[in-house]
Amino acid sequence: MNPKTISFWSAGGNTGKTTLAIAFALALRKHKTEVVLADFKEVTPHVHKYFGIDAQDKSDVYEAVENGRGVYEAVKRHLDKRQGIWIFTGVGLDDFAKFEERHFSAVIEVLAKEFDHVVIDATPGIFFSSTYAALKKSELIYAVLVPDRWRLEDTAVMMEFICKRWNVGKDRFKALLNMADSEEIDVNTVERLLEVETFPVRRGKKHITQDVAKIAKAELEKETGMGCRIRTTGEVGSFGVN
Repeated sequence: MNPKTISFWSAGGNTGKTTLAIAFALALRKHKTEVVLADFKEVTPHVHKYFGIDAQDKSDVYEAVENGRGVYEAVKRHLDKRQGIWIFTGVGLDDFAKFEERHFSAVIEVLAKEFDHVVIDATPGIFFSSTYAALKKSELIYAVLVPDRWRLEDTAVMMEFICKRWNVGKDRFKALLNMADSEEIDVNTVERLLEVETFPVRRGKKHITQDVAKIAKAELEKETGMGCRIRTTGEVGSFGVN
């Protein structure tokens, strides 16, 4: 199977994007696929807090990319396994100013060679190099929004910018309407404005787990239906067999 990079992105903050990215990665793992969850939220990464992992300085990754050698080893040092998936913790305040698109792209390239799926929790908006790297490298992008008219319009505007200015195909996008049971804006409205397939996610931990699991299962079935297959543990690189 060709590795697949999947980004969770939103036009703004407070959409529940990180929660959905975590739930999606955990749901994929239940289908015996090797998964890494990469935290690309610059300045304020949160994935490590959920899994109880200490934040780590990433200067060695930066130096490895700058020197053009040892990138694989540097990335590997920052991987932790929790609940059956691998975690690449985020770039914090001390490192984010020097990291550029090429540094984040190099991390994705290493991870994509080692895992069946790379799930990225991307920085919201269009103003960070990590966001550009994540969306350019992703085969699938979930645009996460909450049922609010202004959030929907912001998402539409930024998606248009990403497609036209960053040359990211709109066919890579799908939308997740989080807290869809609030009824302020429904899935049909989102699909009509964004012109992408949209999935509802209900509020509450139990509902999130159930709804995201269905979405992940459907995505895997679509992949396998196209002739792909999940690699066995023995076929995965050194990150996935420890």
